[in-house]
Amino acid sequence: MAGIVCRKRVVLFFVLVFLIVGLVFPRIGLAKEGLKKRVEELEKRVEELERLLSEYKALLKEIKKEAVKPAERVEVLKPEKKPPKKPSVLSKYQMELGGRIKIDTHYDTVAFESYNDFIGVISAHPDYKGDSINFNPRDTRFDLKVRHTTGNFTGFGRIETDFYGDILGNNIQPRIRLAYVDLTNNKTNTGLRVGQDWIPVPQQNPHMCEFGILAGGGNLWWRIPQITLRQRYGNFEFLASLMRHRRISVFEDQWGWPWALFRVAYSLNFLDKGSLIALGGGYMSDRRKMAIWKGKWELKGPEKRIHRWLAAFEYRLKKDPLELKGEVWVGQGLGSHFLRYDMDYNPFTGEEIRSQGGFASLLYKTPIKNVTFASGFGIDHNTTSDLKQFDWGERGDYGFYKRRFKQNLVWFGNIGYQITKGIKLMLEYIHMNTMRDDVREGNRITFSTFYSF
Repeated sequence: MAGIVCRKRVVLFFVLVFLIVGLVFPRIGLAKEGLKKRVEELEKRVEELERLLSEYKALLKEIKKEAVKPAERVEVLKPEKKPPKKPSVLSKYQMELGGRIKIDTHYDTVAFESYNDFIGVISAHPDYKGDSINFNPRDTRFDLKVRHTTGNFTGFGRIETDFYGDILGNNIQPRIRLAYVDLTNNKTNTGLRVGQDWIPVPQQNPHMCEFGILAGGGNLWWRIPQITLRQRYGNFEFLASLMRHRRISVFEDQWGWPWALFRVAYSLNFLDKGSLIALGGGYMSDRRKMAIWKGKWELKGPEKRIHRWLAAFEYRLKKDPLELKGEVWVGQGLGSHFLRYDMDYNPFTGEEIRSQGGFASLLYKTPIKNVTFASGFGIDHNTTSDLKQFDWGERGDYGFYKRRFKQNLVWFGNIGYQITKGIKLMLEYIHMNTMRDDVREGNRITFSTFYSF
């Protein structure tokens, strides 16, 4: 009985094994069949990609060949070009517009012989004593600067005006202060200036708000039409110049020559920038009328040739917070070109007037922020023997020589306060001592208000 049961179990086992194998193997066959189809599809796609890649490579070769060939390209119509706009002056050149508004309030203790509001010497009039007050806006200025560079050359132009000048009544007209063209060769450090500029010899001015800056008081200055050549070698600058006032009449000084001037300056690099010493001078010859008596003295006599010359030493020494500058000069026939009107020659004798003078001016930047202090002294002396026959203007018959003197001394001091970047206030005191046959003293106190822009 047990043997029969055992045989039945063995038979059942083999039947089950055959059933399992029959169920599994058909599925394996089906899986193999699907995989085969999948592989065939992928092979077809690979062949298609290889074909496309081959076509792309051929097309790329053609494109490269076309790029190497000379241009055989289809012309593309471009829009018509419009003519370029003409650049404005502001874009063509570097331009700078500046200037200042200045109002001077003067209190004078005597009558000064002035050159249109600013003082020169004390008047020769018998009634020169007396206080007066003057409100003066004429030192208001406009300044235009233009600059450009082309290659090695830099061109520079400048126009500056103020409101001094002659006009009837209380109207005020503008006038040219500066108007010049400057050309500089940056490679050779050579500069040429043509036009109206400050006189090239000497060049220093005192630290003052007084418009006259010691005119007739030891400082030689003016602004004169000129042709000036400058050449720099290291710390040296050499200058040669021809200058002369614009003629008023074609019959004026037909045989006169301009001032021929020279100057050698040396920069003092061991001090602050701008420090220098300089030596200069010049010569001029022209003809002037002699004085004759026609019921009164008139300049209608024969002409005589006048020989004029100048030698000057100047200095400017800067070391923060101090600046000292000035000049010392000697010469003869120094008249209108150096703002020394009536002091160039003696029309009664025909002799040139010999003179000498100078000034010194010290500026101190105080520890108080934006506050400066300046003081100085100037002297202008004429050789007395060259002034014979004169009776000093309004006290005699020679009224057209009222600004002439034997000696003029000036002391000054001022204090300035820079309130804002553009606005500055200054209070200045000037004492003057003018010698003719007598000695006259007087004072000017000035309060100036500036707005610089």
